[in-house]
Amino acid sequence: TNISSTEDSFFDRQERIDWWEQDKLKNATILVVGAGAIGNETLKNLALLGVGNILITDFDDISKSNLSRTVLFKKGDEGKRKAQTAAERIKEMALSDDFKVNYFEGDVVWELGTGVYRHVDIVLGCLDNVETRIAVNKQCYLAGTPWIDAGIYELGLRINFYQPPHAPCYQCSLSPNQWQAARERYSCDDFKKQVVSEGKIPTVQIASALVGALQVQEAIKFLCGQEVPVGKQIYYQGKTNDFDVFDMPDNPDCWAHQASYDEIISLDLDTDILLKDFLKEISKAENSGEGATLDFRGDRTFVKNMSCRTCQKQIEFYRPSFRIFDYESHCEECRSEGENSTENQTPAPKETVGQFNLEKTEERLLNFSLKELGIPILHVVAVQDTEGKHKYYELTGDKKKLFS
Repeated sequence: TNISSTEDSFFDRQERIDWWEQDKLKNATILVVGAGAIGNETLKNLALLGVGNILITDFDDISKSNLSRTVLFKKGDEGKRKAQTAAERIKEMALSDDFKVNYFEGDVVWELGTGVYRHVDIVLGCLDNVETRIAVNKQCYLAGTPWIDAGIYELGLRINFYQPPHAPCYQCSLSPNQWQAARERYSCDDFKKQVVSEGKIPTVQIASALVGALQVQEAIKFLCGQEVPVGKQIYYQGKTNDFDVFDMPDNPDCWAHQASYDEIISLDLDTDILLKDFLKEISKAENSGEGATLDFRGDRTFVKNMSCRTCQKQIEFYRPSFRIFDYESHCEECRSEGENSTENQTPAPKETVGQFNLEKTEERLLNFSLKELGIPILHVVAVQDTEGKHKYYELTGDKKKLFS
């Protein structure tokens, strides 16, 4: 090799690794979930390595405490949006002229659809809570997309590689306390709590730098066709310099890694479409036929109304449960009188809707958009025909909103 000629390449040194395939990285699309301390390190690494397409998701603002642990954020960024700011910074950092980065600001648990995971090559979880990890794990197994979960605590770190449909998955080894933690931001009515006491994890930038490097290392190996062991946890404790690789347990009763779709049909429709127009489309003979029903199948709940917990007066919502706050379970009049307790209560009776069709659904709801009903962007929705059989449709019209 003529060394002087290869020195002109940004990626000369890494391309000298015999198994390295820079074209695969350039053509890869990676979803990075979380743009905090770990996400910053991971994104920086991906941009410098020449990954061609990145989608960032986060719905938080940059806080002062973020600034000592995030390489992409600066003093003047306090209060700015994490996902947008991180996207702008790695766009500046990326060495390839045709590098593409997009971002999504929303609740990953409820507002990022299964189809998003289908249109990426790998997902990198840079998260700090159990609930979102459970959601990402579920969506990755439904989509058949591998993901790498990273976590830190003090000077300790760990990463896990999960590859659908193989077990174990993230959910396999969850403890009862972790399942309880996943419910922390919801009331007994499945409404969001207005105030959630979140324990802040003690950690330092050193740990996020190390775990981001290991996470991206394993992702690059996977993208370049190298073996990445499934069912292993890479663990490092910086305080004692202990490094180990553990086997993770496989739970044969875990439903998460057994869930999948037989077939997904792409529709050039998006979540802005009105429910009535969507139902007309899926009721065509070539789709699910006359009488087709959009079926939430317990995936989410749309609440029409419920009785006030204090005076039993009917409170109208017409919103998905994840867009309702716990204090709203009391009517405005009772709240003005100081009745707003949401602690230690059982679920209140409420009227919900989980199925929608042209014949039985009220006109008011037929004029809602799919987004207003709570269906996430680029989602895969279930549709039931009159014989009770389900087909699954991806709202592929949303793709252009996330992948430019």
